[in-house]
Amino acid sequence: MNKRIVQVIIHLAAWVCFLLLPFVFFPRPKDFSFFSEKYLSAFFISNTLLLIAFYYINTYLIIPKLLEHKKFVSYTLIILAFLIFYGSFPRLYHYFIGPDPRPPGMRPPDPGRPRNFQQPLLAPGNIAVFLLIFVFSTGIKVINQWLKSEQRNKEIANEKLNAELSFLKAQINPHFLFNTLNNIYALASTQSEYTAPAIMKLSSIMRYVLTEARNDMVSLEKEIQFTTNYIELLKMRLTDKSSIDFTVIGDPFSKQIAPLLLLPFVENAFKYGISTREKSPILILLEIKEDSLYFSVTNHKHIPTSLKVADNTGIGINNTRRRLDLLYDDRHVLKIDDEAGKFTVHLNIQV
Repeated sequence: MNKRIVQVIIHLAAWVCFLLLPFVFFPRPKDFSFFSEKYLSAFFISNTLLLIAFYYINTYLIIPKLLEHKKFVSYTLIILAFLIFYGSFPRLYHYFIGPDPRPPGMRPPDPGRPRNFQQPLLAPGNIAVFLLIFVFSTGIKVINQWLKSEQRNKEIANEKLNAELSFLKAQINPHFLFNTLNNIYALASTQSEYTAPAIMKLSSIMRYVLTEARNDMVSLEKEIQFTTNYIELLKMRLTDKSSIDFTVIGDPFSKQIAPLLLLPFVENAFKYGISTREKSPILILLEIKEDSLYFSVTNHKHIPTSLKVADNTGIGINNTRRRLDLLYDDRHVLKIDDEAGKFTVHLNIQV
């Protein structure tokens, strides 16, 4: 059976039981002549329906809008307002709706006088039941949110580990290292001045993967430097047909980002956008704003036109999609344009 249907059935059963409690346990007065059964039934049903309404308003409206956003003062004031209203509901009901419950001899001679028989301004029984429903609804919501948060943290940890392993297997794999070391060897054999910088870039990449990438978040400056080093190493094995333009606009200072988040899109561009026979420009842009990042990668497609790049990006982009969903949830927008001869990634992140 659908989980949602089961929850609805459970809620209905619980409220039916709750609704029947007053009729089972409420003590009837000995002189019952001035309290009609219809009067009591209508009062208890109205009373209980108000509690049910408060339960769902508190659970699905007040808590998500106020308590979860740490607006404690507003939340407290609204709960107190509900408490006062529900505590005074019996008095309001008898005054505006219910009949005068007093015996005929005790009724005021003037029919125009308010039908306000002596009772507390706030009914203690109503206050107690309201507090019970309040604690119950708030407790369930808070516990559910805590459980979801714990589950989410576990998923983030697992996805981070999978992303790191995927990176080690798919990005910094033996094939990549073999080609890079061959290029460095070629530079060294010709005594090129670029040998030492190439070795330093490879060392920085490995250090970043083994140390910084283990953290939940890294500074944006380090992620940019890591991406730059990766691009520079890949450029060593490209021909003059290829051109790489990596532009950073804005100040990355004090900004943080999840590690290895941008790299799969860059690697994908090199994997499918490089050709030794045709011009292969790759445009990479990172625009840093006050509270957001915009990252885009554009490359030509040098694969059969019948084959979509998005269908063959492997675990890299798929893992990145999942990590974005877990780490940034509704704070990101990822759009991929897979056209006939061009592939473009657009990523907006709120930081």
